Amino acid sequence: MKNRSVSRFIISCLLPGVYCFLLIACSSKQEAGTIDTYTCPMHPTVISDKQGVCPVCNMDLVRKARPGEEVRITEDLARLIKSPNETIVSQIETVKGEYTRKAILFDIPGVVTYDTRYAFTIPVKIGGRLEKVYIKNNFQPVKKGMKVAEIYSQELVAAQQELIYLLNQPTQDETLLADSKSKLRLLGVSNEQLSELIASRKAQYQFAVYSDHDGYIITEATAAPIAPVPSTMGMEPAVSQTPVVAEFIREGNYVTAGQTLFKVIDTRALRIDLSTTPEQSKMIKAGDSVAILVNGKAIYTRVDFVQPFYETNQEFVTVRVNVPNANLKIGELVKASWKTNSNEAIWIPREAIVDLGLERIVFVKTRNAFKAKPVEIKQYADDRVSVQGISSSDEIAAHAQFLVDSEGFIRNAH
Repeated sequence: MKNRSVSRFIISCLLPGVYCFLLIACSSKQEAGTIDTYTCPMHPTVISDKQGVCPVCNMDLVRKARPGEEVRITEDLARLIKSPNETIVSQIETVKGEYTRKAILFDIPGVVTYDTRYAFTIPVKIGGRLEKVYIKNNFQPVKKGMKVAEIYSQELVAAQQELIYLLNQPTQDETLLADSKSKLRLLGVSNEQLSELIASRKAQYQFAVYSDHDGYIITEATAAPIAPVPSTMGMEPAVSQTPVVAEFIREGNYVTAGQTLFKVIDTRALRIDLSTTPEQSKMIKAGDSVAILVNGKAIYTRVDFVQPFYETNQEFVTVRVNVPNANLKIGELVKASWKTNSNEAIWIPREAIVDLGLERIVFVKTRNAFKAKPVEIKQYADDRVSVQGISSSDEIAAHAQFLVDSEGFIRNAH
């Protein structure tokens, strides 16, 4: 009985202490659950027990979520918190493509050049040494029948002496005389010169070379003007050409039979070479009406030829327009104006397109977000472009550049 009393006494003394200890432990656990911790959004390893700034980037620390405060990721939230490279949340203005035809008016740069069908040569029919050359400058004008050079030819002298010998014979062989005269004509002797030779019976040691055409002299090294290069979104390009140093044949030079002395360009037959982009060339065909703008004045003519291939190191299509008897100068820059109707297509503003270099994209609205989608540009008309890759029911961002992050990479939604 005595021991039992002692036990009860001890328990009665310990119970209040245990009860207090349990109360203190529960209170400490509750307080630990309410202690806030703060971290840096950019540097998660930075943790603090009080609000402040990140020692690395100086950003404000944010409170970490307490137990039970975690956000449940719903389907809509998961769509919105995707990488901005795929989806962009924005409230900017949207437009829809217009499926219609449009009148397309575009300008093409060009240059006045000569019609190669009216480019002639002045050759020599015999070999020899040039005694006189009357053409001194590039672009020097010449007239038909004008003397351009004098040549000495041993072959021509021998042919003249042969004819004189036959003429001096007591009995003339008409067949041999006809052959000798024909030989002289083949060597470039004119009928007037032949008649003079028969009358004087004296060989001439210098024979003149005449021009058979009117025009301007150019050398073989003189290149025709090259049309300026257009741009895809506009134009105002410049022509850059390396000056050509004219190399004329001079007195004392030896020439061979058939060699070209000079090249004659008839400037009454001009043409205009226009450079078009591949997209524009698809809308142009031979016979189309075109207005050539020169110094604010329009010359109306038609397309003569659309070049079916690209020249070396050329990325644009050449269109030729003939302008005979026009008051133009070779090398003069002009601008051609075209007007045509497009096929039915979806037209959107130019500002709705972002050019990524290898492809072009638009931002299509899906619920409250925008996704990048590639499109193919077909035609241009003022501030509109026709595209392929979207439908007329798609809502797209009216100003696509506003959705582009300069430090991001756009991932297309194929």
